[in-house]
Amino acid sequence: MSDEVTVVIGGPVEDMRARFLSAVRRAEAGEAVEPERVVTFENWTTFLKTFSTARIAVLEALAAGPADSITALAGSLGRNYRRVHDDVAALEKVGLLKRTGTRVMLAAEGACAHLDLRPAQARP
Repeated sequence: MSDEVTVVIGGPVEDMRARFLSAVRRAEAGEAVEPERVVTFENWTTFLKTFSTARIAVLEALAAGPADSITALAGSLGRNYRRVHDDVAALEKVGLLKRTGTRVMLAAEGACAHLDLRPAQARP
């Protein structure tokens, strides 16, 4: 499995559908299909609801290595436990973080992003 996640902002739903159908067809043909790790946001506004400066700081801190717990992560960031817990939960929900027991870590080692700035009606 690829250890990279792709973040798409404003990408057409048709692209997601095409990736899914391609994987289904390859699997039906007997090919090995590795799961794609793509997080898609409808637009810039929905992206910003997930990615605040504080949440980016969480990702940057975890890029240095897993945290033993949310308490440890909050301490290293100098932030309130509850706020960091909420940030971790939101980032885990979109697939960028994972928890194993109390440990918190990035879900992938790398990330790339695609931002489609065309108005929705101009997208293919």
